[in-house]
Amino acid sequence: MSLFKKRPPEPIISRAEALKMVPVRNSEVREKPVAGGLVQLSYPLAVKPWFGRMAEKVGLWDKRPMIKHLELDEMGTFVWDIIDGEHSVQDIADAFVEKYEVQSREAELSVTAFIKTIGQRGIIGLK
Repeated sequence: MSLFKKRPPEPIISRAEALKMVPVRNSEVREKPVAGGLVQLSYPLAVKPWFGRMAEKVGLWDKRPMIKHLELDEMGTFVWDIIDGEHSVQDIADAFVEKYEVQSREAELSVTAFIKTIGQRGIIGLK
């Protein structure tokens, strides 16, 4: 028995499968318009149980959900507005190409990077 357990490898999906996935907004995320037609997202921060207990003991947390804010730029706001649970990542990238007149591959990379980032924060999920 080893001291360090190996993590199982993360499932690998093909590029085509990833582009067919449909982003879905987290129902707990609130959006607020800010100056210039941009959007600020407010979402609950997931607190690890051990951290919550420690923070509570030292008086840094009162068990209310911690809310984090993320202000999107023009391109992020554009992508956020398209995420409706019906459009696939490929559909969003295609709309990005039309709006910003960039190469298809560049749009795919930008959109997937953005979706990955907000997905890691729990702002969206993928189906």
